[in-house]
Amino acid sequence: MKQFVLAASALTLYSASSFAADLAPRMYTKAPAIMDLGYDWSGFYIGGNAGYSWGRARTDGALTGTQNVSVFRTAGLTLISSVNSAIALPLTGRSNMDGFIGGAQAGYNWRRAQWLFGLEADLQGSDQRASGGVCTIAGCPAGSTVFTANYALDWFGTVRGRVGFLPTERVLLYGTGGLAYGHFSADAPSFPVSWGSTRAGWTVGAGAEVAIDHNWSVKLEYLYVDLGSVGGNTGAPATTVTNALSTPSLGFNTVTTTTVASAFNSRFTDNIVRVGLNYRFGAF
Repeated sequence: MKQFVLAASALTLYSASSFAADLAPRMYTKAPAIMDLGYDWSGFYIGGNAGYSWGRARTDGALTGTQNVSVFRTAGLTLISSVNSAIALPLTGRSNMDGFIGGAQAGYNWRRAQWLFGLEADLQGSDQRASGGVCTIAGCPAGSTVFTANYALDWFGTVRGRVGFLPTERVLLYGTGGLAYGHFSADAPSFPVSWGSTRAGWTVGAGAEVAIDHNWSVKLEYLYVDLGSVGGNTGAPATTVTNALSTPSLGFNTVTTTTVASAFNSRFTDNIVRVGLNYRFGAF
């Protein structure tokens, strides 16, 4: 009987302790916070851009050749005198070339802490056109214009490196520079003569880019482009003009024969401001 009482007492104490444990407040473990890794600038991206450019076409060249003046006696056309002289007429002209540009770009970025390194290439269409006088005197004062030249930048592109600094996670300030290339052409219909080609030069600039979400960013960029001299000293075929002047009262005829060749080079530089939109692949 005594053993039965002890067993019953032990069972009662175990049940009471289990009930008390159920009534005690439960302890919960808080889930770990998700770490914000910041904006990921690294990786491949593509985008488009549009903007405005103001350029400068500077033409230098020369008219070279010879002039012969022969005087004949009217009766029998007997040659009295003949004088040859050389022609060397330097020419110069300047024209502003403004217009809209637009195109596409693609690139790749590598981020190192607050620094960003990248490569970018773009290809642009351009409606930059201009016409201006080519003259014997710089500045083209009245009476010095020899002909009017037409200029056009048809298209251009760049391949550049970028080095940037991140003052905040989503704001990038950068400098850029590298290769520039494009097709620049010019002509003078009154001669007629034309010159121009696809040329390679250089570019340098700076910009700012702001991330608007994990994949998209917008940028504002300035570039200075120098395509060098276009034309390669390629002259037009020589042109010969003969003028005859008769003075019967004096009994003379004067015949002037002028042979002229021309060669021109045009140097093109450009200032570009454009806005762009980029889509970055692989961003979380």
